[in-house]
Amino acid sequence: MKGKILRVMESWPLQLALQTANGVEHVMLAEGATIRRSGILVDPGVLRPDQSVRVLRRTPQGEIAELEILE
Repeated sequence: MKGKILRVMESWPLQLALQTANGVEHVMLAEGATIRRSGILVDPGVLRPDQSVRVLRRTPQGEIAELEILE
């Protein structure tokens, strides 16, 4: 699923509001989620509004387990 970050909530676990093709989705990062930019692992603290992202994998509970920053 591709989307654009609308808002990053400064909570733990980190929560995001994403604009997707199906509307706005509120999601939570799983503990230990991996985030990559240009194939390199990065810290969740680099997530910012207006970044385009792709959700690569979710947990059975629907949390984001793997996320890619597309910019």
